[in-house]
This record gives sequence, structure tokens and C-alpha cells, in this order.
Amino acid sequence: MKVLWFTNTPSLAAAHFNLPVIGGGWIESLEARIVQNAAIKLAIAFRQGDEKLQKIDGERTTYYAIPQKRKSKVREFMDRHYSVMNDEEMVKYCLEVIEDFNPDIINIFGTEDSFGLICKRTQIPVVIHLQGILTVYEKKWFASQISKWDLVKNSGIKSLIKANSLLHEYWRFRKASHREQKIFSGCKYFMGRTDWDRRMSSVLSPDSKYFYCSEALRAGFYTEQWNKNAAKEKIFVSTIQSNIYKGLETILECAVLLKTINKFDFKWYVAGIAADDIIVRIFERRIRKKFEDYNIILSGRLGIRELMDIELGADIFIHPSHIDNSPNSVCEAMLLGMPVIATFTGGTGSLLEDKKEGLLIQDGDPYAMAGAILDLVNDHVYASKLGGNARSRAMSRHNADTINLDLTSIYSTILKGTLTEKTKG
Repeated sequence: MKVLWFTNTPSLAAAHFNLPVIGGGWIESLEARIVQNAAIKLAIAFRQGDEKLQKIDGERTTYYAIPQKRKSKVREFMDRHYSVMNDEEMVKYCLEVIEDFNPDIINIFGTEDSFGLICKRTQIPVVIHLQGILTVYEKKWFASQISKWDLVKNSGIKSLIKANSLLHEYWRFRKASHREQKIFSGCKYFMGRTDWDRRMSSVLSPDSKYFYCSEALRAGFYTEQWNKNAAKEKIFVSTIQSNIYKGLETILECAVLLKTINKFDFKWYVAGIAADDIIVRIFERRIRKKFEDYNIILSGRLGIRELMDIELGADIFIHPSHIDNSPNSVCEAMLLGMPVIATFTGGTGSLLEDKKEGLLIQDGDPYAMAGAILDLVNDHVYASKLGGNARSRAMSRHNADTINLDLTSIYSTILKGTLTEKTKG
């Protein structure tokens, strides 16, 4: 079976381009696993480079680096201001890749990019593995009570002129969400892993078929286990992206409450956001408090070993996002066996059961977050029990052998169904 993936990461081809890979590690893990199946011949296409379409024959995988052509400064300036997506150019390259590799089935990872537009341009069956769903994320963009005017006020004149501001980022995001709806309407098959993404696909693509398939996470999280003893100083850790809807402001508001209560000393590591990030400045101005004054350490992007060391030494993993499907950061913390507090939003309710494998709280509620932290800090035995239950569930859910079987079974089912349709036709 010849399988072609379109991904937002170079996966294991990163080594060919000397690229560091911090996000997208689960796709690497999935590639490493599926290529062990002798019945699968895999190719992966992704955005990389600015010259021409490149084909790289790896040891077990064929890689296609899709170019992002250089434009004149004037053209780039205009494209940014008008949120030009250049979708047709991307589709053209995707069709070239399809023609060259001639796959039996195409697997697209995510609806965020323009890859999914090929669904209506090829007769080869296409299945989309759902990740974030922009159509809903866009509705949560301003959940942190930040307005468009706040984005303008906190952007420099240069970023506004160059269309690199957060306001321009929102406009591009909104346009991408409209494109995503076209992608949903044109695709017949979806894979997902939460009740939330299943429900979204049933609304955005009513006649489509949905398959369950979990994700293979980064290898290190399977092999090590959290086992921290109670200590006087408490360590919390969160891993979030630099988006204003990821709940960074709730972390600051919660830390203010905890410091006011003053029951214990704590440090709160936030990986994924650096201290000089614009959203840090925006939230500090809105809340009129500084992160550093409340023991919050904004660590920026961390490699897997750095992140694991912090998590293994922490007391609680806290996920504050206003919207998410199945955040891998939560899944990885569960694999380690950490006590987890997460907002009950999007697909998180499919990841863990409240009060059994972690604690679920309302998003944007620093009081509930602080109260949940107190619950776990005051009962280390209970926290450890939640962590142990979380690890058991995550180890089963993210079992690489099961995922490999599920994925190949989905491919076979779609191919058989397509063949049957052709025969009937």
C-alpha cells in the first residue's frame, strides 16, 4: 500500500535540512512506527524551501519539500496586508507530488493549511487526521477579554505597517478558518480522537465518515515516570503556545490569588512562551501585574529533555487553554503519571475523567484553578493517585502498536469502500 502524508512538519526529514523539531514530535513517532510495516510504502510532503519542489529518498520514506517561493518585497507586503493565502500555488505543488508518487491513499494531517483543498482535485481517496479546528478556535480568539483595539495599542508602528501585528495574525487566522470550512465540505473521511472533533466533523461535513485513531507521542514520555515526593516549595508547569486564546492570562491571575493566600511557596514554569513575547506585555498591562513578580518563569521553547526534567521535578501539570482538541502536552504529562489540572474545553474531556485521572475546570476561571491546585497540594496521596490513573489510561491510549494497527486498518477500510463504490458505479 502506497501512502502519502501531507504534514505541517518535516517529521524525520528534519535531519536532511538541519532543522530543530520541537513541535510535531508525535508525527515523527508515528512515522518511525508505521515504516516498520513492510506492507506500507510511505511518502511525506511538507512546506520547506523556496526554490523548487525537492524529492528526497530517505532510508524508508520518500520526502517531498514543497517550496514557498520568494516574492518581491512589495508583493510580500501586499500579501500580508490582504492576508493572501496563495492556496492555488500550494495545490498545484500537491498535485505534482501526487502525480509523482501515485499513492493508493492520501493522509492529510490537520485542516489548518491548504493541503485539504486537494480533496476535490484528485480521485485518490483522502482522509484528514483532525488536529485543531480553526472554525471554533477563531470564536475563542478573544476569550481572554483582549479586544482588537488592545492588539492595535500593543503593537508597534512598524509591525502595523508591515502587517506583522497580532491583529493581522487574527485576520489571517480568520481567513484560514473560512478556507477550513471548504476543506471540510470537500472531504469524505476524517480521523480523530475526541468526542469534540467527531462532533465537529459531523456538523462541518455531515456526509463524511469518521474513524477513531489516537496519536503516538514522543518516545521519552513512555519510558520515564513521575514520582515526586511532597516538598515545601511547590512546582507547577504548563506548556502552551504563544496565542492569546491559550490561557496565559489565567496563569497570571491564578498565581496572584495563590500568592495572596500565601499558604506555600511556589514556582510556575511556562514552556513555549518567552518573557519578551508580545502577549506577555499585553496581559501584564491588562491585569496590571508582572509575571516575574508572581514566581512565573517564562521558559520559551524547550527541547524534550529540558521539558521532561522540569515536569518530573514538578508537583502539578496545569493546562489553562480556552480551546483545544487533544493537547499533546496534557497527554505527555499523563504518560509521565503527573497530576493534571486542565480546562474542560474542546476535547479534553475525552482525555481524562474528572476526579479520577485529573481535575477538569472551567476555562478562564483563575479561582477554580487556584482551588484545584489547593486540592492537590493539600493531599499528595490523592494527587499521586490521579497521576497513576492518568498514566494507565495514557499508556493504553497511546500504545504505538495499537495505533499502527488502527491506522493501517483505517486505510484498508477506506480503500475497500472506495473500490466498492467504483464497482457499483
